Amino acid sequence: MVTQKEIAKLLGISRTTVARAINGSPLIKDETKEKVMKLIKEMKYEKNIVGSSLAIRKNKKVYAFIIKSKNEFYTKEIIYGLKQAREEYKSYNYTIEIITTNINDSQSQIETLKKVLEKDDVDGLIITPLEKEKVYEIIEPHLDKIKVVSLGIKLSDNIYHVGPDHVKQGKIAAGIMNVILRENEKLLIINNGDDKISSKEYLEGFLEKAKEGKTDIVGPLYAGGIENSISMIKKICDEQEIKGIYINRYAQDIYQKMPKEFFKDKKIVASGISETVKEMIKDKIIIAAIMEEVSNEGYTSGKRMFELLYKGIDVEKGKWEISKSHIIFYENLEDYVINIGG
Repeated sequence: MVTQKEIAKLLGISRTTVARAINGSPLIKDETKEKVMKLIKEMKYEKNIVGSSLAIRKNKKVYAFIIKSKNEFYTKEIIYGLKQAREEYKSYNYTIEIITTNINDSQSQIETLKKVLEKDDVDGLIITPLEKEKVYEIIEPHLDKIKVVSLGIKLSDNIYHVGPDHVKQGKIAAGIMNVILRENEKLLIINNGDDKISSKEYLEGFLEKAKEGKTDIVGPLYAGGIENSISMIKKICDEQEIKGIYINRYAQDIYQKMPKEFFKDKKIVASGISETVKEMIKDKIIIAAIMEEVSNEGYTSGKRMFELLYKGIDVEKGKWEISKSHIIFYENLEDYVINIGG
């Protein structure tokens, strides 16, 4: 009998893509799905009914702790991906209960986590840990009974992790800025602090790469919020001829509150994407944005948890499954679909 691996080889795609197409995942392009379904029909592919029937007997419940960020895009895309994994494997009685806690309230996440771990129905835990050390201390006594996948923020070297390389994304943003700014043109860098997920690492990567360029770096200057950032940027731009701006946190909110004419002679690269950022790219305010595959991160964490619980696959502890980064310009903007309406 033909296997998914053989189908994948014939089509020049991954076995995971074949599996997703067979299971009707919306994360697969219709064109790819049609090719897969056509070939499996021609080759008389059949699902492993015995394996499926065994798995159906297993009821597994996973709790997913997701961070509610100021950028709603991030939160909703993660949830979208988790729901796709839940939908794809629902016939196996695999359930994911999604719990959101505020990014600025780490204590609430810890208290909710403690209450969940007191339940007797916890088979798996997917978590974006705001306080890594405290969260791991709470989870560690349960690791012999439950499976854990960290998402977005790496929890521990012995926990499987899914997420982007934020430092690398910062470097990509700075690499673009180094190209679009001329020698000795001034680049203003605004630091709005650590959101405990990405902003600190964005800045780390951006600074490392920006220093390799020939621009005149102003900053990083700590602003500490949206209104302070706006005042600081306007003041500095009045005093100096700033040609480029990079902000590691609250960027879309800051740019949105500033008049469009302010940006006519400025070059801006953003870390992260949202509907607002897409509109700013259309308006030529933002030159480029670095986008991680957020919904796919949610989906992958749900899929890896399924494999841990149902297939007995002992995924390598501490493995970091890094999601791809994409550079979005005006010219390829429409190639990227935001799923938050799903």
